[in-house]
Amino acid sequence: MAGRYGISFAKVHIEKGEYEEAVAAATAEIDGGNVGPEPFFDRATARELLEEFDGSLTDFEVAIARNRETKEMDGFQLDDAYFSALVAASQAAPSPAQGVQALDRYTRTSPEGTHRGEVEEWKARLKGDRPTLLDKTVDM
Repeated sequence: MAGRYGISFAKVHIEKGEYEEAVAAATAEIDGGNVGPEPFFDRATARELLEEFDGSLTDFEVAIARNRETKEMDGFQLDDAYFSALVAASQAAPSPAQGVQALDRYTRTSPEGTHRGEVEEWKARLKGDRPTLLDKTVDM
């Protein structure tokens, strides 16, 4: 199922800010038998924008695993989007410990990922051991 040529219906909805509709469109693709990484990536992206982090991270992980097999998507794009979702999820976590747990998923899912070093930096920020990038009250 495609929206505009080369763009899924889910991506069209994401571009319009229609995130719930994007989730539904991506889910329809998956339920319709599309086993590639793209509908999972689209649904993960929409879920992240809805701040549904658990579902988003799971979908990113499925997309990454399927892309290892098919090589349909740009691996860097997947890795970068997944890491961004992990950071958002870790910051929204109820406690720093849960945020650190969220970040630990990166190493398990993307042991060769480009953000491995940044995981430890973000863990330190969550624990209060390093200033956040947005904290203007602390001299860096």
